[in-house]
Amino acid sequence: MKALRTTLFACAAAAALLGSTWLPPVGRFVPAKISFAPFPYFVGSRIALASAGLAPNAAWSVLGPARISRAETGSRYLTLQRPGSAQVIASDGRAIAARTVHILPAPPNGTTLIAVACYDDGVALYDARNLSLLGLVATGGSPSDLAAGDRRLAVTDNDGSAFTVIERAPWRIVRRPLAASDEVAASSNGTFFATLRDYEGFGAVARVAAQPRVAKTGMTAEGIAVDRRRDLLYVANVNDGSVLELDARTMKPVARIAVGSRVFSLALDADGSHLYAVRNGGLTDDDGDVVEIATRPRLRIVARSALLNLPLGLALDGGAHRLFVTDEASDVVYVLDPQTLHAIHAPLQTCHTPWDPTFDARSNRLYVPCARDNRLDIFNASTLARIPGAPLRTAGYPLAVAVWR
Repeated sequence: MKALRTTLFACAAAAALLGSTWLPPVGRFVPAKISFAPFPYFVGSRIALASAGLAPNAAWSVLGPARISRAETGSRYLTLQRPGSAQVIASDGRAIAARTVHILPAPPNGTTLIAVACYDDGVALYDARNLSLLGLVATGGSPSDLAAGDRRLAVTDNDGSAFTVIERAPWRIVRRPLAASDEVAASSNGTFFATLRDYEGFGAVARVAAQPRVAKTGMTAEGIAVDRRRDLLYVANVNDGSVLELDARTMKPVARIAVGSRVFSLALDADGSHLYAVRNGGLTDDDGDVVEIATRPRLRIVARSALLNLPLGLALDGGAHRLFVTDEASDVVYVLDPQTLHAIHAPLQTCHTPWDPTFDARSNRLYVPCARDNRLDIFNASTLARIPGAPLRTAGYPLAVAVWR
């Protein structure tokens, strides 16, 4: 009876909201589905709406504190305006679908949050005290990376055109015009820099603002690191095998070094004297590695690791003198000496397709998003053991983690 009442309500609401659209008699309609993640969402979210079983010309409406908009591309978005709940309804005259979304108020200002960039669904926010999943912030795009800085969280949009900045105290979500951003890093003054895989046929890096400033870097820019002390940027160019050093103030190139095929991710030590780059492998397996680059007085390679399978991301624990490197094919995290790049511990077994790890010195934890498992793995960095309760469930295709204080 509950299911029938819900269907009758949806049909009646659709009839009222969709005007003259013909609806089949109750009991004869074709079932359809509206797709978004089964989690509550924070106010200000912008959910990309998709459906299964409905024609492209279906009419859409919403009941509750939200609104539906349509972009020039034809994509539909649901913007959540106030806490509460809203019901989305769609019909094409032969099928009907309805879906309810629960809208959360902003998280408390004093709460430390673990933010996970989930490519399919948005940013998952956890309470750092108990690791409970609070809800999602949908950005309307495909987040591939995020960075926290100056009480703000920056989120890339790998497939779309809007770089998102989430602000706390007060809670506000701002979208900047920046197409297909890939990775992001924050400077000491809170400025965000993002790599662009394809900008006018080249890789590039952008200083993100209301009017972004863009500089071309090479072919297919991916990894990024910021030297906050010297105002320098480092960008990894996957398809020309180089790392470019730029002046963060002028966005002009300073130096370039050839590293090897598919240089993918970057990490910089605390004093900016050593940069670490992951090569994700070339045309065959087992030819990826980690490269250590001295940055002073000039860029030069000082060490290489042994050949690895498909290394992808890296995080540096400078205090304990360890470099963590994920391997997307072997489902492990290598533990290397950052000076010699030799293994100093057996690889840590993790969940499926570990992506870009994050080490947080204040909590002494290593966070590992596992893209094809929809899980967030967490290790105690002192014992290198998985913490109780990990890996945690998260939203679709998690790629990166940031601790947001």
